[in-house]
Amino acid sequence: MTLITMGKIKVLSWSCFLLIVLILVACGPAVDPGFSNESQDIQFSFEGSDDSTAGQADSSLAPVPGGAGDESESEAGSKELAGEPIVIDEEAVEIASNNLEVGFTEDGHPYMGDPSAPIVIKEFSDFQCPFCGRFYKETLPTIKDGLISEGKAVFVYYDFPLTSIHPQAMSAANAARCAGEQGAPAFWDMHDTLFDELEQWSRPEPLSVFSSFAAEIGLKVAEFEKCFSLERYRGKINADLDLGVANGVTGTPSFLINEQLLVGAQPTKDILAAVELVNNGGQLPGAITENSQPESALAPTPAVISNEFAAELGDPSAPVRIVEFTDYQCPFCFRHFVETMPQIIAQLVDSGRVYYQLKDLPLEQIHSNARLAAAAARCAGDQGDYWSMHDLLFDNQSEWAPLAGSEITEAFTLYAKEIGLGHDSFTDCLASGVHEAAINSNLAEAGSLGISGTPFFLVDGYPLNGARPFEQFEYAVTLAEQGRLSEAYAPPEPEPTGPRDVPIGEAYSIGEENAPITIVEYTDYQCPFCGRHFAQTFPQIVERFVDTGVVRYVFKDFPIATIHPQAVKAAEAARCAGDQGQYLEMHDILFERQSGWGGGDPSDKFISYAGELGLDATLFEECLSSGRHEEAVKADLNEGIQLGVTGTPAFFINGNPISGAQPFSLFEEAVSTLLDS
Repeated sequence: MTLITMGKIKVLSWSCFLLIVLILVACGPAVDPGFSNESQDIQFSFEGSDDSTAGQADSSLAPVPGGAGDESESEAGSKELAGEPIVIDEEAVEIASNNLEVGFTEDGHPYMGDPSAPIVIKEFSDFQCPFCGRFYKETLPTIKDGLISEGKAVFVYYDFPLTSIHPQAMSAANAARCAGEQGAPAFWDMHDTLFDELEQWSRPEPLSVFSSFAAEIGLKVAEFEKCFSLERYRGKINADLDLGVANGVTGTPSFLINEQLLVGAQPTKDILAAVELVNNGGQLPGAITENSQPESALAPTPAVISNEFAAELGDPSAPVRIVEFTDYQCPFCFRHFVETMPQIIAQLVDSGRVYYQLKDLPLEQIHSNARLAAAAARCAGDQGDYWSMHDLLFDNQSEWAPLAGSEITEAFTLYAKEIGLGHDSFTDCLASGVHEAAINSNLAEAGSLGISGTPFFLVDGYPLNGARPFEQFEYAVTLAEQGRLSEAYAPPEPEPTGPRDVPIGEAYSIGEENAPITIVEYTDYQCPFCGRHFAQTFPQIVERFVDTGVVRYVFKDFPIATIHPQAVKAAEAARCAGDQGQYLEMHDILFERQSGWGGGDPSDKFISYAGELGLDATLFEECLSSGRHEEAVKADLNEGIQLGVTGTPAFFINGNPISGAQPFSLFEEAVSTLLDS
């Protein structure tokens, strides 16, 4: 458990209490739909702030799971990444042109160096990330020539594409993996070319460029293009993302040095020092080990916020103040602008409940035009029209964000003309840099509070990070109005010990209702570890215990939508199939084809599965589109939270909790023990 200090605020991160992860957590792919208006413990995690550039690492837009349980979604990979030395595919070993051994691990990850080396360096990387590029150009050559060539370290590559800020990163990762189908040297050749030629392919539809790279490095281009077009490795790349998140990776590049986490494009000397420290039995700062002790929980104190802001809305005497730190080039700030801010204005600001202030936090390392955009809005404000420029900048973000030089100034000048501003006054203001000091003041204030990502909000001084649904703001404001917002940050009560009272209700189940043993599973259809349980352990439980009348097996939903945005709709699909008597059949097909429906809106895929199962397609589609079962899915989610579930899969065997994708032998032992008791 990490204690994050923000000025005077001290906030417990993820592992302290999961509830806010699923209710009020910032996340790039999606925000969890589950929401309760009941007073509950809330956690605000800074580690998943959108567009963070802290630590010279591109930020992932998902929070860092924690909590107990082997190989659960919350600690997946604690065993996945354990292993000295790495296990390799002997048939894939080759010698590259630089005389280094290259190949693939048994689970398909490319490596270079001696697999039995005492140090294993695992990089989680994004081909479009500038800091990954810096590591590749400035540090990796030294590691190759020294540690790797001397047999002191083996280097293993994992994908962690941050598609929310790097839209071609997933395609690049797929291209490298497709190159790897033609040999490990081909993977590393494509790896190097992607970093060397970043500007060539960082645009929409990069296949033609990737194909030219494939030809240059001597690949069979037709085979490469077929692999790429099928997105053959999307599922494995997503599994790497899950694995990274579960091991504390929140940005790229990140490294596991013999399983100890090191984040960011560190200078070469720091990487070498970290390797030496680990090799000598030392522990990297912040590394989590089995002997790590959590810091104590402290009650938070709201931040003291300056009154320097870019613009305001509402009555300054309103009972609650919301301060937003924003970046006009940030896609998640745009999401907030489109999806949530109109409701905040209509229902909270215009009603007199909230005074809203806007502050600038241009993340120039990844958003080169953000500072000038902030200045343009302030220059419009000098003529009394800040919010019109604010709206135009977000409405046209995709148009001006890629521009450079005089083109960006011309674009902002056209927007000024569109809203009727004085041309000379606006251009003089923009050219003079008159607002630089104020913008810098906002930046400095954000830094002093520990804010490194956008959008970021402070509700009466209490932090709320990321682009969130309106309901979460309304909930926080309601607590603030009641004087109870601080209670939401209080550490949780100690988890109860012993068996839990797990309600069955109307949950779908298989087996005899009066069986002596009841196993309740909380699952996420998009979770790879739930998929592992389904494929490896669940069939044995059914055969040995369910079919013999020993176990009643109950299915509950626990979709972690912050990292699995399609999981909620999948849970609904299973329930819609259940309305026609085929819950288990849909449950099975969703897991069997897990890698095939994980992108975009999966509804059409689910409807096609319903057709294969012989369901009434019209009834199924109406059920799915209406969201008929959404509340039931949320209810399972909230129920699981109350029972202490922190990841998936999670099980209760006659009320006794078990976490993670455990082997059948553990279930066998638990059932046997309970039968004998």
